Formats: sequence, structure tokens, C-alpha cells
Amino acid sequence: MRTVLFILSLIVIQTIGCSKTKQEDNCTAVIITNSGFPCNEWGIEVNGVKYPSANIPAEFQQNGITVCAVYQLYEDMRACACCGGTWANIKSMKRFIR
Repeated sequence: MRTVLFILSLIVIQTIGCSKTKQEDNCTAVIITNSGFPCNEWGIEVNGVKYPSANIPAEFQQNGITVCAVYQLYEDMRACACCGGTWANIKSMKRFIR
């Protein structure tokens, strides 16, 4: 009985340990764009919807490229011509391996 409980405990621990993933592994394919935003902002396009972003790394600021990004959408409450609305906070970004 002890042996069975021990083996089951090991299986549970192994399953929990293997199910955790890194944040970078949960990335989404997005298109980098600078069209359609006021004040020449850079942003991402996800499923046809464009979101401006203030923190796209310079190496990825190329119109039309598709990258893998981890991002979080947030509402920008500032009231100015170049801000307000839903923005994307980029947490990490990487190129697809070819």
C-alpha cells in the first residue's frame, strides 16, 4: 500500500512540474505595424485588430513582419490626440525560427 501511494505521489509531482510553462512559450503570432495609428505610433495587429504599443523593441519596428509576442492589453485613460483607447503592453517578443 505504501509503495502504491509513493508511486502515485511521484506521478502527481512529475505532472505538476511538467505542466508549468515559461511565459515566452505562450506567445501569440502578431503583425508589427505603424499604419492606422495617430502620431506615427508602432503597434501590433492581432486577428485584424490593431493596438498601439509604446514598448516595441527597435529591432522589431519593421512594418508587416510577423513575430511571436507575449503582451497584455490595457485601457489608456489619457486624453490626448495620440493616446487613449486599448493599448498593448509588450512583455516579450521573438522572431519565428525559420
